Amino acid sequence: MKRTLSLLLVSSLSLFSLGCSAVTPGPKYAIVPKTYPFRLHLDPAAEKTTEEITLYFINGGDIPYVALHEYMPFVGRIYKEDGIGPAAEYVITHPVKNHTMAQRVDNGAMMDISADIDTIEFVDYNHFVSEPESTIILNTINLSDDGRGGVSNLLKDSGSSYDRGGKVLLTFDMKEYGIDLIEQDGVCYVPLQTINDLLVSQNYKFVVFNGEKVIGCTFSSDLIEEMYEAPTGVMSEAFAKFNYNELRFMLDTFYGLKEEHDIDNFGDFFSETNLIGDLAGTDPVAFDLALRRLVMKYLDDGHSGLKNNSYMTGKTFPNMTPEEEAMGKFDDFGASQNARVWESVRIKSSRQQYYPDDPKMDSFDETGGPYHYEEVGDTAIITFDTFTAKKNDYYTEADLENPDDTIELIAYAHSQITRENSPIKNVVVDLSNNLGGAADAAVFLMSWLSNDGTAKLALRDTLTGAQSFASYWADVNFDGEFFVFEDALPSKIARYILTTSISFSCANLVPASLKGTPNVILLGLTSGGGTCVVRPCTTASGAVFLVSSNRQISYVRNGSMYNVDQGAEPDFTISKFETMYDRQKLVQFIHELP
Repeated sequence: MKRTLSLLLVSSLSLFSLGCSAVTPGPKYAIVPKTYPFRLHLDPAAEKTTEEITLYFINGGDIPYVALHEYMPFVGRIYKEDGIGPAAEYVITHPVKNHTMAQRVDNGAMMDISADIDTIEFVDYNHFVSEPESTIILNTINLSDDGRGGVSNLLKDSGSSYDRGGKVLLTFDMKEYGIDLIEQDGVCYVPLQTINDLLVSQNYKFVVFNGEKVIGCTFSSDLIEEMYEAPTGVMSEAFAKFNYNELRFMLDTFYGLKEEHDIDNFGDFFSETNLIGDLAGTDPVAFDLALRRLVMKYLDDGHSGLKNNSYMTGKTFPNMTPEEEAMGKFDDFGASQNARVWESVRIKSSRQQYYPDDPKMDSFDETGGPYHYEEVGDTAIITFDTFTAKKNDYYTEADLENPDDTIELIAYAHSQITRENSPIKNVVVDLSNNLGGAADAAVFLMSWLSNDGTAKLALRDTLTGAQSFASYWADVNFDGEFFVFEDALPSKIARYILTTSISFSCANLVPASLKGTPNVILLGLTSGGGTCVVRPCTTASGAVFLVSSNRQISYVRNGSMYNVDQGAEPDFTISKFETMYDRQKLVQFIHELP
């Protein structure tokens, strides 16, 4: 009731102020509609489809706009997890001239677009962009009872999850970025890139327009390859200006480590790093190369990177051989990324010395391996280099005898460790060369390693200040039951987590969250940090890249949230790779601990 009343109060005040300011008629625009194929792949398990979309071009320009009332139903579909479950529904109204309001039917959150003053105002932004029926507003682990596959049906909310809402009122002044919002004849028009940056990207989906078709897909979909069917070329002056300003707006709003990087605003940052000329210019090749330097060299946070060039540049940089492009990418690595690459090479080489004839311990390959389980005396050792969850339905598709992802490996290890007359007294999870991956797989592991079978995950939104605390049980033995003895490691078994500076993102979250938990001991070196959920991003010119988002992964101590970017210090240091990967020596080290 408290939240509903605050919404009504804010919206009433907003409408009063809007009514007072909306007395000057706006300018008239020449608006030209054009219809394009809309290629979609929103559900990884489904086929690609083709629909139609109308884009609008203003006063003879080449910046694509969408009509809000036409585009919001598509946005509602975006919020369905993997295309399953209900879509978010919106009611579009025009309370006064030059103002268009979209309100979520299920939770009352609102977006108000004021075309006369070029502002976009949200009443409860986090709920406006949340998935319908989501347990918490800052959700990266999506649970439902609809029979959806994947890890979600192996996880269950323990009943302890909660939200602490952030700013109720959030206003974006688009005129600061030179971005025009338009209303004419009762229709609100917003640039396609602007609405996608605000409402689409945080759901790991994106939309790009290549001049011939619009492509909307998940971040992992190969549909993006169709972007390059359009011809390359240069940007117009007006488009280049918009492309640059929209990039500034998106990063100012959603980059989650501005404080840690001492960035007040990205316009100044682009000047300080001498990137502004290329990022604001009309040459798409120069823009994409500057974007790569931005995310890999200057942000250098481990999550940020360039995934796809703009279609205007082409799939590969012109006049570069693959070798030259690879070397250029390497040259653009920042100091932290360089150190991480070389340290990973050292670790793989050192580890391989002790497993020369074991293909399952081969260095990282396209499958995300190794997925390795071994027993050395009374100690079980589990090794994997990426958190993965590949199956659509583990209850029907899992193959525990040949695990090829993290979920199957943990389930197989559990079955071996808890078998009758098992000799196992210690369990080591080796994350020493693990660079992160799927958050749901990390939560599955955290539940298994914890003493009470509960994984605890906290997130904080640096944009709104909202916080979410999630608590999950995992069905480790795939029997459909949760929070039962059979899903937990026996209390007599000691749990060890082995980390190095390579242990990044999810491989940093796991030890940071479990540090200080009774019967869980951290070994090795301080883990590598990585506190933000990854945000897939696009530019108006069609480049696809990643940054650390405004959603910071945290752990909870005494009700307070702390981000994990500094890494987790080990309880007992192991500085020699020989002790880590000569498993006899590792077990001996464990036996000699106090």
